[in-house]
Amino acid sequence: MKAIATRAFAALLLASAAAGASAEYRCNPAPSPIDRRACEAAKQGPDALRHFIERIRLIESLYFFDYVDDATLLAWEEKSARESAAAKEDSPAPIASKEAR
Repeated sequence: MKAIATRAFAALLLASAAAGASAEYRCNPAPSPIDRRACEAAKQGPDALRHFIERIRLIESLYFFDYVDDATLLAWEEKSARESAAAKEDSPAPIASKEAR
């Protein structure tokens, strides 16, 4: 379920970027300590970045898309694909049906 939500979120991010979102990428290089921490959270994934922004919002007003670029989106998608592949490998084999044939 988490993988589906992550993929949907990544698709939403791509659609927003394609629609002309005018975010200023702030991680190349990060101008302040808060920006550096937000960039580190973005490397961990969209949930970590969202959580960081929510925690810091009383101190600083941050915009989610300022810390996301095409490379970040691609990394998130690859991580999501790896996690879903690992989840499929870890799932138990189907149990035989008791139905008469």
